[in-house]
Amino acid sequence: MKLVIHDPAWPIYSSLLNELIGSNWTIVAGSNDVEWLIKEVTDADALMATDLPTRSLPAARKLKLLLFPGAGFVQQHSDELPLGCALSNVFDHEVPIAEYVMMVVLMFLTRIEHFQSMFRDGNWSGTGRIGGVPHDEAQGKTVGIIGYGHIGQEIAKRAASFGMLVRAIKQRPQTTTNLDRVAQHLGGPEDLEALLAMSHFVVIACPLTAKTRGWIGAKELALMRADGVLINVARAEIVQEQPLFNVLKNSRIRGAALDVWYQNPKTLDQNMHGSQHPFHLLSNVLVTPHFSAWTRPMIERRMTRIADNLKRLEEGRELQRVVMIGTWTE
Repeated sequence: MKLVIHDPAWPIYSSLLNELIGSNWTIVAGSNDVEWLIKEVTDADALMATDLPTRSLPAARKLKLLLFPGAGFVQQHSDELPLGCALSNVFDHEVPIAEYVMMVVLMFLTRIEHFQSMFRDGNWSGTGRIGGVPHDEAQGKTVGIIGYGHIGQEIAKRAASFGMLVRAIKQRPQTTTNLDRVAQHLGGPEDLEALLAMSHFVVIACPLTAKTRGWIGAKELALMRADGVLINVARAEIVQEQPLFNVLKNSRIRGAALDVWYQNPKTLDQNMHGSQHPFHLLSNVLVTPHFSAWTRPMIERRMTRIADNLKRLEEGRELQRVVMIGTWTE
C-alpha cells in the first residue's frame, strides 16, 4: 500500500513512522509542491497532509484516507474530499499545551524575566530581605477557560493543583465528565461575559468554527479585568486581530501570551511575525511561534495513533478519529 507524506515536518518523525507501520507500506514524502502531490497521490491509498488542494481532487480518486497530523482540520465540507475518503485527525497535544499555559501564568505572576534581568546587573530589587518589590502567586487567582475539551480539562487540573479557581465554558455543558468537576463553574457560551469579567487569566482553548471565528472582539475584550491576561493556544482567528492589538498597545489589560497567529510561514526560512500588527514589539505580550504543543513525546503519541489508523486501513477495520467522509465525484 502507498502512503504519501506532504508535510514539511516529515524528517522529524520519519524514522519513527517507518518503524511503526511496517513493511507493507511504501512511503513517498515530498515538499509543499502541489504538482508533485498531484503526481504522487494518483495511486495512493493514504495521504498525510495539512491540506488537500482542490485542484488535486481529480488525481486523488483512489485515496481512502487523509490523515491530518494535528488537531482540527482544514476541510469544512465533504465535497472537498474524494468520494469515500475518510478524514481523520489526532490530538495528544493537551499535556504540553497545559504545561505552557501554567508556565505563562507563573511568568506573569512572578515577573521572573524582569527580576532576572535586574539581577544580572547586580540589582536585588526582587528580594524581601532588604525591602524589595514583592511578586504575586497563583493560589486564589481565577483562570477562565474558553473551551473545555482535552486541552481545557488538562489546564484545569494543573490550575487547580496550584490552588487556582477554575471557571470554564463549553458548547454543551450538560455533557459532563468526572474532570468537569474540577471547575468551580462550568457553563455554556452564554456565560462568556461573566467568565471574561471574573478571570485573572483567560485561556482560549476552543476549536475554530463558524461560530467561534471572531467571537472575541472589542466588546468582549473590554469586559476583561485591568489586571487580566489573555492566553491563546487555540486559533488566532477566534480573537479579532485589530481590537486585540489596540487593547494590548493601550495596556487596557495586563498582557497576553500568543502562541497562535493570523499569518503563518510555509517554510522555516520564511521570516514573519504572524500579524499585520507588531505584537512582537509590545512589552506586555509573550509571543511564541505556535510551539506550545511541539514536544517529542507528543509527536510519538500522534505517530502511534496515525500508524494504528494505517494498520486499520490495511486490514479493513474501522478507522479511528474520523471527522468526515468525502463526497466529491467530479
